Amino acid sequence: MTWQGFTDEYAPTGGIRLGAWSVEAGREDMVTCRATIADADRIVSLQASASGPIGAMTSMLHDIGAPVQIVRLHQRSVDGVITTFLLCERDDRQCWAYGSGDSADEANVNALIAGANRLRVSSAGRAS
Repeated sequence: MTWQGFTDEYAPTGGIRLGAWSVEAGREDMVTCRATIADADRIVSLQASASGPIGAMTSMLHDIGAPVQIVRLHQRSVDGVITTFLLCERDDRQCWAYGSGDSADEANVNALIAGANRLRVSSAGRAS
């Protein structure tokens, strides 16, 4: 598989796209994250507090109707770029997703969005 083929499969560009993203330290080891997320033709601004950015993004995805549960997480650094591989689940369906970034949090958030897009595509082809 080529690198382009890999990213097309495991980090697809889909209906869910992240615009702005910020993280602020909160009380008692919590963070408050703010995001602007495009969901198809709808753009929403969201805020969530959690024990970390991955928990906050999971909450935001749930809020827009694209819930994702993380079953496994693998992460590594290659040449200064952090990569995250997530096994994601929704409604008893699982898929692997990939994200990268300059930090672990950025890679995690990108992988979560990729997972939400992959699960949404797989649920669209499923009979109700």
